[in-house]
Amino acid sequence: MEDILKIPVYKPFLPQKVLHYAHKALDDLHIANNGPYLFNVTEELQKICNVNHVVLVNNGTSATHLLIKILKKFYPGIRKIIVPNNSYVAVYNSILYDRYFEIIPVDADIDTWNMDLASISSIPDDTAIFVVHNLGNIINVPAIHRRFPQAIIIEDNCEGFMGKYEKQYSGTDCVASSVSFFINKLITCSEGGAVFTNNEHVAKYSHLIKSQGQSSKKFVHEEIGNNFRMTNLQAALLLGQLQYLSEIIEQKKIVFDYYRKNLENKDGIVLQKEEDGTENANWMFAVRFIDNENYERASKFFDSCGIETRPMFYSIREHKHLNFINTDDNVAKRLSDEIVVLPSYPELTRSELDYIIEKVLLYREKI
Repeated sequence: MEDILKIPVYKPFLPQKVLHYAHKALDDLHIANNGPYLFNVTEELQKICNVNHVVLVNNGTSATHLLIKILKKFYPGIRKIIVPNNSYVAVYNSILYDRYFEIIPVDADIDTWNMDLASISSIPDDTAIFVVHNLGNIINVPAIHRRFPQAIIIEDNCEGFMGKYEKQYSGTDCVASSVSFFINKLITCSEGGAVFTNNEHVAKYSHLIKSQGQSSKKFVHEEIGNNFRMTNLQAALLLGQLQYLSEIIEQKKIVFDYYRKNLENKDGIVLQKEEDGTENANWMFAVRFIDNENYERASKFFDSCGIETRPMFYSIREHKHLNFINTDDNVAKRLSDEIVVLPSYPELTRSELDYIIEKVLLYREKI
């Protein structure tokens, strides 16, 4: 295996049968932002995830931005949003686009790698919680509701799609949630995203904003909107993926279970801990090397072995445009130094997994 080509950190599951609907959309010239596959995917996702409304959009960041617009529209008393201090930057940017809310960062939990909500004793009336399921590790949102019954919660479920909390799918027990169908997500249409909600008014507003704010009368607009529309061609590719969703989930489970079996309880290596009552989405598998100097050192080693990796999300302090230089990020900083995200795609072979695990253990010896 020493001379293998680089094992990528992710590649989508795209057998020829998955592409059937996309080819049909091209043949029928149904490639714009209307067409039958948009309806088909919406219906399938509602049924699979047991959610009342799915609003398809062009990418996960647009979906996340819509969550912020929903908060502003339906909860005018909210002016602050609690966020993890170690998430993908789209969370922070989406809040700042409209220059309306104040960001309240919370440091990470050393075990779950999600935000440490246990450190919060109360939620003020003017503050919402933005839950983010880092690397697909699910935060127990129903438990948050029990602890803070009046709290307004939205979810960035872009990495947690098909994870569960207390037997229901993540992203379905909140005001609204965002989902991503980016190339490295569980299912993909290259880009693409969605808003999930059980609130009809929220769904209607999301449809309005994503379509330039257009009213029922063509070219007459009710609000300042955005062009966040998914195309029928994207939806066609997504529908093909949905036909194989159970197979993708099963193959990912095999990969994650194999990693866990061979890497848990190894000296100097820690795996992400799951909250009680949750089921991990098995999106990206990562290991934490205790006392690792920084991710760059690990990346250099794995690159030399032909293994592509990626870092854990850096602290909010690292994004200079956000101006959070003085925020407490001791845990987030440590996690970004010590965590290495490993190849996690469905079609990883047993020999590739064995090779990656061998190099993980070898790197641990070198620290």
